Formats: sequence, structure tokens, C-alpha cells
Amino acid sequence: MLIYAVKFIKNTNMKNQQNRTLGAFEKTFWLLDQIDSKDFALAADIDGIEPVTAWQQAIRSAQLRHPNLSVRIVQDQFSRPALEHVDQLPIPIRVLNVDKDYRWEQEVEKELAVRFITAEGPLLRVVLIQKPASTVLILAAHHAVADGTSLSYLIRDILTAVSGNELPAMNPQPSNDESLGLPEDVITALSDKQYIWTDQNKAVAPKVLSIRVNKEITDKLIDKAREEKTTVHGALCATVLILSRKMRSEWSDKKIEMISPICARRPLGLDDNYGLNITTHAVYFEGEQNLSFWNVARLAKDGLSGTNTEEHVKNYINFFRGIAFNSADIQQMIDILKNAFNHEIMVTNLGKIRYSTEFGKLKLKAVYGPMVRSGKGKEQTIGVITSNGSLCFTNTSDNPIDGLLEKMVKMITVACETAADVVV
Repeated sequence: MLIYAVKFIKNTNMKNQQNRTLGAFEKTFWLLDQIDSKDFALAADIDGIEPVTAWQQAIRSAQLRHPNLSVRIVQDQFSRPALEHVDQLPIPIRVLNVDKDYRWEQEVEKELAVRFITAEGPLLRVVLIQKPASTVLILAAHHAVADGTSLSYLIRDILTAVSGNELPAMNPQPSNDESLGLPEDVITALSDKQYIWTDQNKAVAPKVLSIRVNKEITDKLIDKAREEKTTVHGALCATVLILSRKMRSEWSDKKIEMISPICARRPLGLDDNYGLNITTHAVYFEGEQNLSFWNVARLAKDGLSGTNTEEHVKNYINFFRGIAFNSADIQQMIDILKNAFNHEIMVTNLGKIRYSTEFGKLKLKAVYGPMVRSGKGKEQTIGVITSNGSLCFTNTSDNPIDGLLEKMVKMITVACETAADVVV
């Protein structure tokens, strides 16, 4: 194993430098990081290889394009966390040369077990797994400055650069609060009760599993979901719910909270910038066990109605502003957030990769993730991305349900051949 730091070229574009206080949801993730790890990752399976030096240069080009890749998080005189541009902040790249059957998931597990030092930065790490004829590119990020879609676009940008194309620089992305016309965090007085920072972060050891669904089954699921007046996401939520109840006995009859992250880029009119642009929405399931598969899928879809709107994003951001803004008492905020994120299941679906997967000599075969510990450890976090017509699933958990992903593929295969009124 080799560890590289990208040879640094100074960024002289002052307009491309990010310096501002955190928005409410960004600050929430910074606060959550004091409690438990919420770092996350995507993995790209790529046909073809390039020299390490080419990848180094491509990652540096992507860093110069995205202002949030050259920041650390510091506290100002009012105890407000803020993004601060750092000129010489090389992104670490870990390189492994392995055989073709090497299990890349173990490297994601290692990355998710290592915490970012936010006060130093950078807030991204890269793992480059080189096989004889293919490459796996793993991006691990801090959630205060990025989301799954950001990492997907970053994969595209790195592949664009490594295939010899230039990347134009982007302007710093404002917080979602600013995009909505909301004021920044205002502290009128310092609290007498100050939070004592510690380096003794909780150790985590998540397990990561993955599976790729073939194109035929993926196409059948898309068509059947449309026929049943639901969505692929609704069908996948139903699949995970039904199987989790069957495979984890203590969940068989309990009220289940299922979280779905919702991309906020479209309602806020945002571009491909690297930043945190999501909301999350909970749907609760109780007493649905005798319903058919497709009725549960429609319940899941209906539970997310109205979430892809500016009004929803504004209400969501205002909720976290009420928790995280206008106070210097960081410990009080942390105490409130300790009781949050108690869900059993998260289904985080980035949808289809909508950019070309051809990059000169390289082809992006599949993308996996997002992979993240989303709750307290027993939750099942199902990541979903569709690339080249095939669904890719991951399950990230400290306590994964054994065989869940394989049974998901079997259940959706059966469900696509099942009448709407049949319980699967």
C-alpha cells in the first residue's frame, strides 16, 4: 500500500475560495460528528487503468474546480463553525495494487472507521485500487460539506480530468440557508457553558456489503413500478421493510422508521457543485404486514409526497435552524441531537447516473453507495445507484442483516411477476 499527497499548485483564483459560516444542516452534521461518525463514501468500478500520477493530477484538477475541497471547519469568535479556505491542503490518496478478485468493500470499511480532523482538513480522502485491467476509485467524505450526488459528480469530474480534459473552476456554493434568503447564524452573546472538545472520538467498525442487479431485472422493476403507480424507490423501500421484518425478529411487529434522503438541488436551482444539498424525510410503518408488496410500495411513495419542493426544503432547514442556530451553547445542541436519528432503515437512492460513462480509454462500469452509518449502529443503510442500466445496492451497518441484499434481488424479481393483491 502506498499513500500519496497530490503535488500542490497554489490556487490564485480568489473568487474560487470558500469562506463562510456553516448553514443550519451543515452545522448539524458538524455537531453530529462530535457524537458519532457520519462520514460516507461512494465507490466507482472502472474498466481500464491509468498511472498513479495521472490520477493524482486529475484529483488536483477536481480540487481546483470545487471550492469545498480546499476547506477546513474552524470556530470563529462567536463559537460559530465556519468553512475556511486553506491554500495548501492536499487530498490524501491511498493506492493499492491487488488481484482482480480483491474485495473493495473492506477498504470502504477502513475509511468509514477513520474520522476526519475537521479543524485541519481536507474533508475528502481517496482510495485508488488498481487491478490488472480495472480500477476501483473510492471517495470518502465528511457530510458537513458534501452529499452522495456531490461524490457522484466528483467521480465524473475526476474521470473527465484523467482522460485529458480540463475542468472549469466553479464559484463557492452558498449554504442552503443563503439560497433560500435566510440569514446566517447570529450569536448575540457567548454562553457561560462551553463545550469541552476531546479527541477521544467513538470508534466505529461498520460492515459494507454490495450486489449488482442485472439489467433485465432492473428494467422489469422500472416497468412494473410504473404499472403499479409507484416508483422504483417505493418498491425498494417495500422490499427492505418486508425482508427486515422477516429476517430480524425484534422488528417483526414494531413501528419502523424509514428515512429517505431527498436531493435539494432541483428545488433550489443548484448546479453540480460539491456541497451538502439534501433533506431527509421519515416514513413510519406500522400494521402494514398483511398488505401486498405493491400496496406497501405505494405507501412508501405516498409518504414522500411533496418533499421535492422549495417549501419542503425551507421548512426542513428552518427546523434545524431552531436547533443549531442563534446560540453559543454547543453542548446543549449536541445533547438535543444525541436523541435524533433513531431510525431502523435508511434507503438512500441517488437514482440514475445521468452523465456519460465513457471517458476515453476508461469506462465507468458501476457506482456503489452511498455507504454511511446513518443511525446508532443497528440500522440498515441501503445505498442505491443505477448505472449503465443496472441497479447497484450496498448495505452499511455495524450489525448487517445477513443475506439481506441477495434476498432483495430475489424479492424484486418475484414482485415483478406478482399481481398487485398478492402478499409477497
